[in-house]
Amino acid sequence: MTLSKSQQSPIIIILALLLCYFIFIKFNLLQRVNYFVYDEQMTMLAEELVSDDDIIVIAIDDYSLTQMGGIAGRWPWPRTVHGQLLSSLNQISPAAIAFDILFTEKDIYRPDADAFFNEVLVESSNVFLTTLEQNISQGGGVLVKQLPKELGLIKTRQANDKAKAAFILPNAIDRDTWKLGSINFTPNTDGVGRYYDVYRNIDGWHMPSLPAKLINALNLPLPSSEKILLQWQGDKFMPYKTVSYSDVYLAAVEQEEAFLQQFSNKIVLVGATASGLFDARATPINQHLPGVYILATAIDNLKNQRYLIPIPETLSLISAFISILLISASFILIKNYSKQVVSAFILSIVVSVILLLLSNGLLRQQQVFFIGEILSFILVTFILFSFYYGYIEYKNRQQALAMFSRFLDPTVVTKLLKDDGLSLNKLNKKQTLTVLFSDIRGFTQIAEKSDAQALVDLLNNYFNQQVKIIFKHHGTLDKFIGDCIMAFWGAPVAIENHAVSAIDAALNMEQQLKSFKQSLPEHLQHFDVGIGIHTGECIVGMIGAELRLDYTVIGDSVNLASRIEGLTKHSARILVSEQTKNLANHAFDFTYQGEHKVKGREALVKLYQPKYKIDKTDKKENL
Repeated sequence: MTLSKSQQSPIIIILALLLCYFIFIKFNLLQRVNYFVYDEQMTMLAEELVSDDDIIVIAIDDYSLTQMGGIAGRWPWPRTVHGQLLSSLNQISPAAIAFDILFTEKDIYRPDADAFFNEVLVESSNVFLTTLEQNISQGGGVLVKQLPKELGLIKTRQANDKAKAAFILPNAIDRDTWKLGSINFTPNTDGVGRYYDVYRNIDGWHMPSLPAKLINALNLPLPSSEKILLQWQGDKFMPYKTVSYSDVYLAAVEQEEAFLQQFSNKIVLVGATASGLFDARATPINQHLPGVYILATAIDNLKNQRYLIPIPETLSLISAFISILLISASFILIKNYSKQVVSAFILSIVVSVILLLLSNGLLRQQQVFFIGEILSFILVTFILFSFYYGYIEYKNRQQALAMFSRFLDPTVVTKLLKDDGLSLNKLNKKQTLTVLFSDIRGFTQIAEKSDAQALVDLLNNYFNQQVKIIFKHHGTLDKFIGDCIMAFWGAPVAIENHAVSAIDAALNMEQQLKSFKQSLPEHLQHFDVGIGIHTGECIVGMIGAELRLDYTVIGDSVNLASRIEGLTKHSARILVSEQTKNLANHAFDFTYQGEHKVKGREALVKLYQPKYKIDKTDKKENL
């Protein structure tokens, strides 16, 4: 089956949309939109989720920097401070302690402080320190196999012996006490971090992250994936229980065991939250979340297996394809443009809400359904089809306006277009109409005595006046047949009593003829017309060839109206059939003009001459 161009275009648009969607997700071209929607969902959900009480942050906050100023001076403090704090914490047996501090350089001015801290670390079996992998330029870094074994790199079967890397190492700490894990938090393309490493893959060499190192030491399972998508929970400013470093330090110095007991069997993280220490990152819940809370979130996710798992890409593809097809179908199956747009808009909203509810529901089950790109394509599909069918509608309206303005008053055409009154299913039908024929009498003689230009001017002037009357009385101009005007009433404009309108128009045409004759030269004073009117069932619609269609009426009733017009030469200027007269008796007076034989009919046809009723005539004369 061969499809028409109008049928092919929507299918081409759908295929193009599906192909574009596949390309966009293949190359992550709409990843930012996915992340934007996801971040909004995650922010709302995080407020409902409760963070792990077993994780406590000892915060080097602004308050601590102020309080510790008189004890340890300005930051960075001597490492004796950390040693004293750690020594006291060891006594109450926390599950693990992690310093989110890079002890990169030795304190050359206070070597005793470093020595004391190292002594405490030797006595601590559950203290974890941080390292940070650096980006290296071409030719930079050192061979991974030459890095200190205490770094904890794991060599896999795929390890490349020529691989290079560069790490910021805790050189102030004795290597024998190193329990290192990386704390790299790599943002996505939009600058917001959402994933955390389980391990860093350096050309086959694996460097465990600090959260993974800590969780593994607690004999808890780890995912096999290289990284996890974090599920955020708690307050967006302080998602985990937080105690100021200065308060813990003073409690340690003064041996306040009751205060320190809150850290017993807890995972304790020591890190900076002070605004001046610049350890903040952009996350879905907070654009400036201190790094220690990101570390806490990663540990929480791994410890409690709270990390998020993206749903299979196939399900996303199916959801996107169904959404695009549904929006497209609402345009293709509905014919009226206004209804197309309204239905598609409502459907777009409904589908989007369903996707949002489904995505939110899955997120609560720790599954991520990225819907940003699907919502984007729903919007694109709606806009694209709205513009396409809007253009088709505009084109059709312009064509209809150009075509029907020949038959109807342009203002009427505009109203019909607005009311969808010119659609084919409404135009093509069988109905009762009133048909009028108006022919110039003796036109052949007039044509023989006139030159071409004068004759054309005469006809155009006459036709212009008569057509205005037809339009004024809501008639439809069918066509000009030489010197004959054919018009009808009742379609496409619905008229309650079209017989009355047609007769009223005919009487006005007769009056206009009298005025028109006064403007003619003396040799054309015999200019006259005959008007025949009949009401009956006709077929009306767009009839013609592909290259030329006309809105016209056909049928026996049309023929009879034409025959009646031909009989006006022998009786009256206007004649109507009995059927028309019966429908207009209340509006006009009629003079019986006898029964006449009409070609094509065996029965005689009764004809009548219409006139205005006396009261109406008087009213017109007063005007």
